[in-house]
Amino acid sequence: MQSCKTDAGNILNMSFIKRDLTFMATLNINSAIFFGHFRAFLGIIVVLLIFSGCGGGSQPDSIPRNRTLVLDCSSEGDCSGQIKDYAAFNPFLLAGITKTGWNFLYEPLYFYNAYAETGENIIPWIATGHEYNEDFTSVTVSIREGVSWSDGTSWTAHDLVFTINMLRSHAPSLGFSTDMKTWVKDAVVKDDYTAKIELTASNPRFIFSYFTNNFDNGIPIVPKHIWEGQDPESFSNFDLEKGWPVVSGPYSMAISVPEQRVWDLRSDWWAAKSGFQELPKVERIIYLTYMEGTKRVQNIISNTIDTSLDLRPPNIKSAIDSNPNVSTWTGKELPHGYLDWWPICLGFNNLEPPFDDVEIRRAVNYAINREQLVTIGWQGAGTISHLPVPDFPPIQAYTRQIQDLIDKYEVGVYDPEKTADILLRKGWAKDSEGFWIKDGERLTVVVDIFSIFNDLAPVLVAQLEQAGIDADFRMTPDAYTRMAQGTARAFIMGNGGSVRDPYFTMRRYHSRFVQPTGTHAEIFWRWSNPDYDSLVDKMGQTSPDDPKLQDLFREAMEIWLSELPSIPLVQWYHRIPHNETYWKNWPTAENPYINSAYWHNTWLLVLLGLEPTQG
Repeated sequence: MQSCKTDAGNILNMSFIKRDLTFMATLNINSAIFFGHFRAFLGIIVVLLIFSGCGGGSQPDSIPRNRTLVLDCSSEGDCSGQIKDYAAFNPFLLAGITKTGWNFLYEPLYFYNAYAETGENIIPWIATGHEYNEDFTSVTVSIREGVSWSDGTSWTAHDLVFTINMLRSHAPSLGFSTDMKTWVKDAVVKDDYTAKIELTASNPRFIFSYFTNNFDNGIPIVPKHIWEGQDPESFSNFDLEKGWPVVSGPYSMAISVPEQRVWDLRSDWWAAKSGFQELPKVERIIYLTYMEGTKRVQNIISNTIDTSLDLRPPNIKSAIDSNPNVSTWTGKELPHGYLDWWPICLGFNNLEPPFDDVEIRRAVNYAINREQLVTIGWQGAGTISHLPVPDFPPIQAYTRQIQDLIDKYEVGVYDPEKTADILLRKGWAKDSEGFWIKDGERLTVVVDIFSIFNDLAPVLVAQLEQAGIDADFRMTPDAYTRMAQGTARAFIMGNGGSVRDPYFTMRRYHSRFVQPTGTHAEIFWRWSNPDYDSLVDKMGQTSPDDPKLQDLFREAMEIWLSELPSIPLVQWYHRIPHNETYWKNWPTAENPYINSAYWHNTWLLVLLGLEPTQG
């Protein structure tokens, strides 16, 4: 039987355990909280024992804690209790996969940093450059020489072209496939380091929109020699004995079991061999299963994990106050986070009653007090939103031009009396309990949410009930699937996309994403308007530098605001704890080399930026 090591190089060495328990004992916390931390810590130890060899199987190389980055899976639906796709690694499956690797192991043509100074925010990576023709109907991409996959095979233009054409031929069954079929007429290899992509229409944003990793954007480019001949709709892309998944980034999968997924640094990463980048200092990455907020706080305080999914304002304050090594994007000051690209809306399945009626959607809009959502739900740590686009400075150049439209359609106006006026006009009446009823049925809004919205949802529901709408919220493991299938009639969801101009958010409301209820849709709103589609198509064909874009934006937003396919609520902030016990040089407002969300497609840049605190 294999024994558990306790030498200084082992991740489970006793000095590490003793040091962190001693630290916890010095905290100004009561015994109940202390033992809560202790239980959480022991839970992590059990998982790490599995990895260290004490749970059976072969033992990988020992790597000390101060060279290991520990974090939890960011997806409650995919990782609650266990990593449901531990034996699969296909980033194109519509059911989604856990963000435990593909977002930093399939490297993009470019990275984009929304927080860098203008002119420094486009970072060439696999590509050395690209060039559009005069009318933006084709683009030629130049590939960096010397790039290779983890099995030693060269990364070439063949991989880019294969990925594009594979997605085109499997639309709409794969993630990203609808856009590739919509925009790409043909993709061909000119030579090993040059690809030419012919577009169906003018699209000056094509490379930026789909092959530049920013926030959650960016299509993973996969190795042709592995994926060719496979059915991408069922291919698991997982076989550790074969070295699958074959990736381009600096980490390879060491273990994947229901309890955790582990990635280890590989010294033969092409970027280090070529001098393009230095190897990351992080030698091992351990992803644990999803943790609810209280456990994340406990494990951040006890130094058991190094970062985590967003913490709600009271939780992140608790972590900061309890552990001097914990900080955030804004240090220890409010709002403890950065403005994200994901403004939050109350969304609907607009195909189904009652939300297929714009007047019902507008009645709901008047019942919402956004200021209260921020002051009560977020304890003042946030800002309201009247639009589906983020409030980044480049976007403000567009949104300032439509303030009169926001006023005209009264988005953001809190006026329950107007809610009542609309419903009375539509034939609704109050029942004995004060709820609106028609044809024997109450006006009911059941809001599906993820756990990150469990502070906003109760406030929202209370507001709707005060307006006479029978409201409730539910948080279930299958929330994402329910939204994608349309069985969630109402839900809270963000509008990812725009970081430089409004187009990418606005295309999320294009009718090409609409699927019948019961059929999986890439985007969940299920709203269509041909005039809106036409304007958004024209926006997509217009350069961000063209003044005509503002006029098109205004026309499209007037349609959007008049029909209100979703109801803007608040801007989104990521309040991500940075534990500096073992790792420093986290991104901050003073050092914004990238944002610090480890589920975003820019996470590799954080891994390259982190420095060990000890030694």
